[in-house]
Amino acid sequence: MIQPANWTLEQSKATLGALRAIASLHGTAPMSPEEAQLIEGVRINILHHPDVADADENIHVKPDDLAAAILDDEHKERAAQVIALMPYATRPFADQKTYISEKFIEALGENMHRMEDFIGARQKHSQNMEYCALRKMGPDIWRNLDADGQHQEMAKLLKDSEGDPEEEARYKSLQGYPAGSLGRAFWDFYAQFDWPLPGSKQWISEDMTVRHDLIHVLGNYDISINGEYCVSGFTAGNSEHFNWMIAMLGFTPPYVSTGAQFNPADFTTAYARGSNASHSFVDDWDFWPELQHQVGDLRTQYQI
Repeated sequence: MIQPANWTLEQSKATLGALRAIASLHGTAPMSPEEAQLIEGVRINILHHPDVADADENIHVKPDDLAAAILDDEHKERAAQVIALMPYATRPFADQKTYISEKFIEALGENMHRMEDFIGARQKHSQNMEYCALRKMGPDIWRNLDADGQHQEMAKLLKDSEGDPEEEARYKSLQGYPAGSLGRAFWDFYAQFDWPLPGSKQWISEDMTVRHDLIHVLGNYDISINGEYCVSGFTAGNSEHFNWMIAMLGFTPPYVSTGAQFNPADFTTAYARGSNASHSFVDDWDFWPELQHQVGDLRTQYQI
C-alpha cells in the first residue's frame, strides 16, 4: 500500500498555508471551527509537523509560493488531494473557496480532470460515512430529525432506492456461512443492529458501504465515534488512490474530532495497519471470494 510520505517543514508550512488561505479567503473571512480543526488534524496526523505554529501558516501564500515549496510529483499529488477537499469542509459549500483551491492545484501542475476524480472520490467516501452515521439512528428517527435539510441528498438517495431482491437474497445467505468466516461475521455485524442488508429498499448501493463494513469486521473496529475514525484511518492507509483525502474526511463535518471521542493514537495506528497490509480492501476489492474464509486466517494472510 502507499506508505506515508515524509513532509519537510517548508512543504508543510506551504500546504497548511494554502489550506488556511482557502478557509479564510486569504484572510478576509473568519474560518469556521470545523475548518480550524480540520487543518489541525492535517498538521498533526498527516503532515506530522506539530512544531508548525499558526503564525507559520501564511494565509497570503500565493499559488506560485506553494509550487516553489513542493517540487516532487508525489508530494504535489498528495498536497493537491488535501487542497481539493478543503472547500468541502463545511456546508454550504462556497464557490470562492473552490476557486482558490483550483488555483493552488493548477500551480502544482495537477490538472482539473484529476481534481474531478478527487471530488468524485470525496463524494463517494463522504456519502459512505454519512450513511454509516445516519443508519445508527434508524430511518424512522433521522428522517424526522433532518429539519434543516442537511442530509437531503442522502434522504433522496434512500427514497429513490428500488432495492434488488436477488442481491438481498445473496446477502441473506451469509447467515449460513461457517462461524468465524468473513461472510458470517458480516451478517452478524448487520443482524446485531437490525440494519437493512444490501439489496433492501432501505439500501443505497453495495459499492458505497459493504467494503467499509468489511473493514469494521477485519479490523475489529466497533461503531463508536472512535471506531469510525479507525475505519477512516485504515481505509486511508489502505487505498491505492486517495489515501490522504480519505483520512481528512474523518475530520470533516459531521465527523469532526470532539475531544474524548477521538483518539489520535488509535487513528494513526489504524492508518499504519491499512498502509502495511499486503492487500487493498478499499478501491476495487472483489470481496465475495473471500467471504468463505475465516477472519483470523485473512488477517494473517494479509498482514492486518
